[in-house]
Amino acid sequence: MGNSRMRRSLAAVLAADVAGYSKLLGDDTEGTLTSLRRLRTEIFGPTVASRRGRVVKSMGDGWIVLFSAAADAATCALQIQDLLAQDLSQKIPNIQLRLGLHLGDVVEEEEDVFGDGVNIAARLEKIAAPGSIVISDAVFGSLDGTLRPSFDDAGEHDLKNISRPVRVWTRGSLPGQKTIDTGASQRPQIVICCIETSDPRDEISELSDALTGDLMTYLGATHWLSVTARETGRRCYVLSGRIRASGDRLRLEIKYTDPDGLELWSTKIDGDLGNAFDWQDETAELLTSQIMTATFDSERRQLDKLSIDDMTAHQCELRGQIAIDRLDPDAFASALEYSSAAIQKDPSLPHPFALALVSYLSATVMGYEQVAQKYAQFVPAWCSAAAPLVENHSLLRLALGVTTYSQHREPAHLRAIVEYALRQSSSDFVTLALSGWSYIWIGDNTAAIDCFKKALVLGGKSPWALSIRGGLAMATLQVGDDEAAVRLAKEGLNLNVGYATLYRVLAAAHAHLGRQGEAIESLETALLLHPDDSIASILARNVFAIEGEENHYISGLRKAGMRE
Repeated sequence: MGNSRMRRSLAAVLAADVAGYSKLLGDDTEGTLTSLRRLRTEIFGPTVASRRGRVVKSMGDGWIVLFSAAADAATCALQIQDLLAQDLSQKIPNIQLRLGLHLGDVVEEEEDVFGDGVNIAARLEKIAAPGSIVISDAVFGSLDGTLRPSFDDAGEHDLKNISRPVRVWTRGSLPGQKTIDTGASQRPQIVICCIETSDPRDEISELSDALTGDLMTYLGATHWLSVTARETGRRCYVLSGRIRASGDRLRLEIKYTDPDGLELWSTKIDGDLGNAFDWQDETAELLTSQIMTATFDSERRQLDKLSIDDMTAHQCELRGQIAIDRLDPDAFASALEYSSAAIQKDPSLPHPFALALVSYLSATVMGYEQVAQKYAQFVPAWCSAAAPLVENHSLLRLALGVTTYSQHREPAHLRAIVEYALRQSSSDFVTLALSGWSYIWIGDNTAAIDCFKKALVLGGKSPWALSIRGGLAMATLQVGDDEAAVRLAKEGLNLNVGYATLYRVLAAAHAHLGRQGEAIESLETALLLHPDDSIASILARNVFAIEGEENHYISGLRKAGMRE
């Protein structure tokens, strides 16, 4: 009878434990229990649910969570630690988690769970420092190119009661390191209240938590918004919602208010419990798009009342970020104008340098020479002034690295910088997008596809969506999947018909597929947008490490008839 209730599986196991729990209770029992309750309801529960994790054991100060995919477990662990390290930690004082993660056999029996997967995950958690993550080699080997750089090789370790040494990998940054004020406190803040429900069914509660976690993940993956689960005393936008259910019918009611408490918008979204996963994904993406649009429009209206001279450095930087809602010359000219003004107002802030360099690089690569030339004279000074600010700011380090690469063409050096950036910011879609383009330039198109696919999930509704889709189409073309490149390029053009890069991708892909008429037509459209384009000019601004016939993009453009 007992064996009939036993279930065996291969799973990614996350073991989590509150560091120093007994001492915390002894020092402040009531405060610790309140913090632990907030940790469970505002961070741990929603984040686990958003990654399809399942809590199979709770020990009061610790949890065992099972995931079907190692990537989901690793992403969940990273997000939990990142959220605890942000401003939200002020509302959950003194709480730090140790996290261990292993991929192995698991046995579930009634209310208990055991097996090698659980044992090793628990031992890894024990050797983790507070605030850090330790994963086994089995987990690391299952991760893609966007997640692997998040962990450092810590060598083999002998674990208690484990017969063989285990090679482990650790999260690169640990608590206690010196941090730099990057201006996060000046960003627009969004409070995402936990999605409520009065329905007693577990699947409805889990859906509410998962949707809350998705929104925190998607909206938190940006440099210009600050996301928290509770008000911190600052002026903030507030998102609140409630799921009502009748049988299998679902209705989500959402309200979004501005910092003055005025309703920006509200909506109702219906769904079906039988299709809950797809409904959750679609709803999270829709809400993310609406929240970003409403927030940007609200901030733009406020900032447009000010002249650039009257803006603070933070306001200039935010206005520049908002400007990149298209990939056209005017957007990059505006981003450069505001970011350069922010640099002049406060040269100690890293974000404006990152925005300025990324905007300059983007304008250069896309062939907007008049925009780029206006600011080219400032780039060396920006690089010199930004160099001391790169500590704990991976996007700025990456932007500097790409700028250096464009001048010296050292692929190995750029790869190391990209991997560092991904180690520090594996859930930031701007970092992922720039990393993807960097991988394209150095010729690692498979890694580029990993970056762009993840960036599309996190930032597919952001102002960077077009750049992400363009990069994914380009990388897919470069690996030789011409049909998929055609499809992806057309999807990107649905967002903006003026993106010449996608017409060039279409021209190259059609040419490789033997569709010469369609290739010529696509190339002609691209040349209408950029009449002076040639093979030489494209190679000059894209800094490809591979320029010959092995460059599928360039060889395709030659087949389509582009002049040398």
